[in-house]
Amino acid sequence: MIFRAALPSDIRAIMDIEAASFDAATRESEEVFLSRIEICKNCFIVFEDENSRVLCGYFSAEKWEHIPDGDKAFSLEHDPSFSHRPTGSVLYLSSFAILPSYRSKGIGKKLFAQSVDRFSSQNPEVKTALLLVNEAWRGALHIYKKNGFSEFRRIENFFTEDGVKTAGIVMTKAL
Repeated sequence: MIFRAALPSDIRAIMDIEAASFDAATRESEEVFLSRIEICKNCFIVFEDENSRVLCGYFSAEKWEHIPDGDKAFSLEHDPSFSHRPTGSVLYLSSFAILPSYRSKGIGKKLFAQSVDRFSSQNPEVKTALLLVNEAWRGALHIYKKNGFSEFRRIENFFTEDGVKTAGIVMTKAL
């Protein structure tokens, strides 16, 4: 698997991965992803299959100054220009997804772990990793827990999954 920085020209493939991975109510817009690519240059990577050259996933993050006390900072479609700080000590993992054909093979677990390791080694000022996950996404929860993340708090009724409101689980890990 090839890890490389996301480029604006990758946006169509990123949006296809987003559509294949998330319920319509949870998907983020092309504008948000383009903003993350521009503003968080070193924090948005894509995974390219070295054999087929297909973009099969992405890992998007922002660096924050601290873990927010309130829930508003976690809102979908938030503008990274207000939250990303190049010298921040908290790595907020804003989105991680891989195409369905690459799932259930241990690839997601491996890519996630390698991505977190990559960011923490390249950003020594980052001391904490932070993410938000839907309580209904059992596979993602399993990957995050296996990678040392633990529940920090919950945001009730944050996500809508198949028309049902579900909680968001804020998880942290010391790096």
